[in-house]
Amino acid sequence: MKGPFFINFMIIMSCICVCSAVLWNYIYRRSRWLALVVFVAAATVIAGAGLSYYGRVFPAVQGTVEGMLLMYGSLGAISWFFLFFLAFPVLVVASAAVFIERRLRRWKQKRRGVTTMPPVPPEKGRGITRRSFLRGVAAVIPVAAAGTSVLGNFVGESYLAVTRHDLHYPDLPDYLDGYKIGQISDVHLGLFVSPERLREALEALAAEGVSRVEITGDLIDELSLLPQCGDVLREMAAKFPDGIDYCYGNHEYYRGLEAITALLETTPVRILRNSAVEASAGRGEGLAERSGQDAAPFYVAGVDYSFARGDEAFAAQRREYVETALDGVPESAFVVMLAHHSDFIDEGFERRIPLTMCGHTHGAQFALIGPVVESVGFKYLRGMYRQGRSYGYVNRGTGHWLPFRVFCSREATVFTLHKG
Repeated sequence: MKGPFFINFMIIMSCICVCSAVLWNYIYRRSRWLALVVFVAAATVIAGAGLSYYGRVFPAVQGTVEGMLLMYGSLGAISWFFLFFLAFPVLVVASAAVFIERRLRRWKQKRRGVTTMPPVPPEKGRGITRRSFLRGVAAVIPVAAAGTSVLGNFVGESYLAVTRHDLHYPDLPDYLDGYKIGQISDVHLGLFVSPERLREALEALAAEGVSRVEITGDLIDELSLLPQCGDVLREMAAKFPDGIDYCYGNHEYYRGLEAITALLETTPVRILRNSAVEASAGRGEGLAERSGQDAAPFYVAGVDYSFARGDEAFAAQRREYVETALDGVPESAFVVMLAHHSDFIDEGFERRIPLTMCGHTHGAQFALIGPVVESVGFKYLRGMYRQGRSYGYVNRGTGHWLPFRVFCSREATVFTLHKG
């Protein structure tokens, strides 16, 4: 939470918070509207200042009581922002309904020749009027938004789901029948995701009997956590007999590619940057406790993150990266491809790659906006996609840089390969 992104974030959220207060007041017609707006604006500035302060002092306070208190305070600040983020679109609709209702009442007054509307005493047995209904909705909106925001930031972001998938291939090499591959993605070690969350995810995969783990980018945001990240990776690597493979995401470039690469090179993690590794030359050679008769090799390929602008340039660079990664991989090989951006699933389908693993989208984190995000931003948002005998999977994210999740939990994924 720093730099131009944070400035833009605060400008947008401040506007949303103040506009939400104005709309709520319009519905309720409170006389002290200015006091409400000033209170909301001041609270928003304080929340933003607290969040910024936590980001600045994080390296010095991580792992301390002060750091824990600042983290929970920052979660409270984000809950404040998301209260208005969630309430704003509903308040817009409710305000429009109130505007129409008031215009209709005035129109009816004009038709009756009444210039002012006298107060209407409540009538017994009349039921709920449109006006009282809309005011009731306005009263519920902030309560519902606050509850959703708090649950999403304090509860929804903490749960890790282990998602299991059985994939069947008629031409799967026999030595891979029953083979388990784990995936984590978008861990975003930083202000709200500690190295213990990384350990938690890897422990969960180890408990599933996974033989190898694939990490599809965006591992870390706060470079001060690199030493602890390295400690966890070195310790946990021993639990996966066939190792850990890794491809870059966009945040590696944003946060410090050289530092992250230097750290990973001190661990058993294999970095795949437009390259592939021969996991088995055939018959299970090179794999722990695997053997068979099929001579077809098994490769894991990884592609870099593409920053190409424009649809055509982006697609062209994706194809270039995949071609480079698969250069030298035999046609007969069973291939698993790692990519951060989910659009690489298109290249996986085009080349009939058996399994393409991706991340990047976080599954939208808030399930209700998933269809909107999918329609305007990502062709492949979350979960499993299939074309013929090729599968593409988008992990919902094992962490997040903004801790808000509703009906879209953090995820560690297990793929079990089957012949037939």
